Amino acid sequence: MWLRVFAATLAVVLFGMPAGAQESPTPVPVEVWADRPQIGSLDMSPNGERIAMLMRRERGAEYELMMFDTADIQGTIRSISTDNLLPRSLFWANDRHLVVSFILEETIGAEPVILQRIASFDTEQSRWTPLMRLSQRGVRDRGANTFANLGIGGIAGRLPDDPDHVLVSHAEEPGRGANQYKVNVATGARQLILRGNTRFGNIIFDRTGQARGATEYDADNNRIIIYARTDADSDWTEIGGINADDRFRFGLLGFYDPSRPNIATIIDDELDENTTGIYEVDIRTGARELLFRHPDHDAIGVITSPRVADGDQIVGYTYMDAEGRQRELFEERFATLYANLEAALPGREVFIQRVSDDGDTTLFFSTAPEDPGTWYLMRGGQAAPIMRRENEIPQSALSPTYLIQYTARDGLALSGYATIPDGEGPFPAIAMPHGGPWVRDERGYDEWAQMLANRGWIVFQPNYRGSTELGRAHWVAGDRQWGLAMQDDVEDGIQALVDEGLADPDRLGFFGWSYGGYSAFVAAVRENPMFNCSAAGAGLTDLGRTRGGLAGDRFLREFQRPTIEGVSPLDLAGQVNMPMLVVHGDEDRIVPVSHSRRWINAVRDDLDLEYIEIAGMRHSPLDYDHNMQWYPALFDFFETKCGF
Repeated sequence: MWLRVFAATLAVVLFGMPAGAQESPTPVPVEVWADRPQIGSLDMSPNGERIAMLMRRERGAEYELMMFDTADIQGTIRSISTDNLLPRSLFWANDRHLVVSFILEETIGAEPVILQRIASFDTEQSRWTPLMRLSQRGVRDRGANTFANLGIGGIAGRLPDDPDHVLVSHAEEPGRGANQYKVNVATGARQLILRGNTRFGNIIFDRTGQARGATEYDADNNRIIIYARTDADSDWTEIGGINADDRFRFGLLGFYDPSRPNIATIIDDELDENTTGIYEVDIRTGARELLFRHPDHDAIGVITSPRVADGDQIVGYTYMDAEGRQRELFEERFATLYANLEAALPGREVFIQRVSDDGDTTLFFSTAPEDPGTWYLMRGGQAAPIMRRENEIPQSALSPTYLIQYTARDGLALSGYATIPDGEGPFPAIAMPHGGPWVRDERGYDEWAQMLANRGWIVFQPNYRGSTELGRAHWVAGDRQWGLAMQDDVEDGIQALVDEGLADPDRLGFFGWSYGGYSAFVAAVRENPMFNCSAAGAGLTDLGRTRGGLAGDRFLREFQRPTIEGVSPLDLAGQVNMPMLVVHGDEDRIVPVSHSRRWINAVRDDLDLEYIEIAGMRHSPLDYDHNMQWYPALFDFFETKCGF
């Protein structure tokens, strides 16, 4: 059914529910929550005639590559064989060739290895062409780690002016950086653009495929230096940097105007400004011009045209407010298009993903806290939904999420999000702080929040101090406050919900992953604990070991290390007196499983504690079989140990 995007009643027609009406929550089986989304990736060809997507068809199955014609979706959908390679993402390079990134799971010796591969699919000849080759040079008789490193690589860039080629980054030689290639999507023939070295990283290309930006770590001054150049034959010029001791952000976004090769677009913090701005900088002179700054919120990037034929034309900017990602569009045609789509889908965030070269067909994606996401196809001012990201979760099973603004006990203004189930409060409530901690939550669809709210529990997600993209002052306020003021912020938000009559003070639980898992451990060791129980996933317990080196590159370790100070839960493990659930993967490279193992050995023998260690799981719980080992236990934990 096609629906006019300009119709004021579109939302009622499309979703079949008048404003303000709610249905009773539909219990969703744990198996549904534990599985990955049914649609993993989706893109439309530049001419608007075909769509390719990754879709799983069965419970726990891997994604399959599917394709269909936009003129006849039901009649043309078909599966494309990928042999033993597992597809993870895709995009159209041109109307004929689809580029797909894969992983290949192998065992070398006794160690599992995941190799990355890229190939193009010729839709006319139904033929695959590899775009990233595995070189055997210098690796004979080496260990599994060497082969794993040689699998590192990926798409480094697309070439709007040359759709027959893509840029591929590939680590081929042990001990060196990745080589950068321009690769023909039809033949796989490649041309070396930049040889890898140990000096430069994070190579940025312009729209023609020239390497124009790079970073270097200055170990003596603990600083990241950002370089740029006007063309491949010019010298590298320093245009800025990031110092670990002053915590000001700086980044090179790209080169968006081919008529001005001397101009780079950057994102930067200024000494006298609390919010991040976007600038143009002249590589030759260092002169800069402000393009965009929001007075109250951090800018985070540029918006480029979704029409491939437009190249990398900037049409607007993005920034983050308390609700989440917002747009500032200055290109009239896209500003009008977004305005019309948002008016037709009120309360939903809209992303224009692709506009056909002739401008007649638009693929866009819509999401909201109560909508995992839906893709639409629009032609001639009419739009129709073509694919839902999750078909097994009915809308009636999902709960609204509200922005919560409150004041911390020391006076700091804070915000977070409460996902509130249908019914009358007060409800049992779960505090669920995000990981990182140098990230933030947004008001949008969050699977874990919806999963827990579906059971009738309020879920609170605070952007505690130390969260990013809420201004520099908010970010650095978390320095050396691990388990201290950062933890107060979580409790103060829960208290605000209690004061509003939404949360039941006698039925409070805690759940977090990574830094959130650390926070869950802290919740269990605090004096006069606020919570009845705590569930910690992949959490830190020994802050002393964490200060010695975080996962990530060398600069990140040095950048964040001085800010990590506060409560070390392991030192206080003997005083825990609440039920706990602890989950960790034995192959976690971010937070080693030893953090949880040492905790288990340190707590009292009579503690009501369940420990689940999952073989083969890394830091992020993405696999269905892994999730089914702890999701049911999480539900049971809150229902029986917390009395929910």
